[in-house]
Amino acid sequence: MINLNILQNFDKKFYFSNPYPYFVIEKCFSDKIYNLLYRDYNLIINYLKKDYDFKNLNNVRLQINSENLLKEEIFKKTIWYDFIKYHTSKKFFLDLIEIFHDDLSDYYPKIFSSLKIHQNDENFLKVRSRENHNHKFVIDCQPGINTYVRKKSKVRGPHVDNPVEIFGGLFYLRDNDDTSQGGDLEIYDTEDKKILFEGKAEVKNRDCLKKVKTYKYGKNKCIFFLNSLKTIHGISERSETNFTRNLTNFTIETYFFNKLFDIERGGIKNLLKKILKR
Repeated sequence: MINLNILQNFDKKFYFSNPYPYFVIEKCFSDKIYNLLYRDYNLIINYLKKDYDFKNLNNVRLQINSENLLKEEIFKKTIWYDFIKYHTSKKFFLDLIEIFHDDLSDYYPKIFSSLKIHQNDENFLKVRSRENHNHKFVIDCQPGINTYVRKKSKVRGPHVDNPVEIFGGLFYLRDNDDTSQGGDLEIYDTEDKKILFEGKAEVKNRDCLKKVKTYKYGKNKCIFFLNSLKTIHGISERSETNFTRNLTNFTIETYFFNKLFDIERGGIKNLLKKILKR
């Protein structure tokens, strides 16, 4: 049986607690397994092309969620169907908990305690959808891309993920012929400075950040992190290219505990809101 666990080659030396908890696996799968995943990723790209005209898009993120992929007949006999099934499983979630064990207990002690108490509950974990907010945790694995680049641009600058997300992850499948520059993952340190946000969750006062590490967009590489107010990351500018940036996104969220942290936003409008609440 093929081992599709993306964590199979994890080693403690790949794990970092600063500036926030994360780990990177430079080679997730054997060449044989990776080549099968890479080969069939064209099914993902072609599926997305049915609904979007790539020629008229510049460096736009597109993806398919687990719920929809598992319903589509085109994927049911492919390696990606099995990949998604495994990476939306309870076992995968518990494996991540074990890896992040100490930092998870420090950052979110209530959630950590609840995990041990409730992991056998019927409503403990389910694949994310619009209807399952009554579950303690929801999980999603979303194969996707960034479209071609017609004009140099960034997918997204320094930001944090949704405050309901506990774990986030990315798996890269760079095209073998892609020689473009950029699309690298950048890790930032706040150095305990007060960070303000704008828009979706973009850092407003970027001068308060220090870029401490860059991980090249490559093939067969993954990064996972414990989401928090400190977990600021971004993607470097991509050069013009006719290649997609291939990545699969992993997310585990909780609605049971509401959001894990508050995002403080800068600007006059937000200041007025604070004053009116007093």
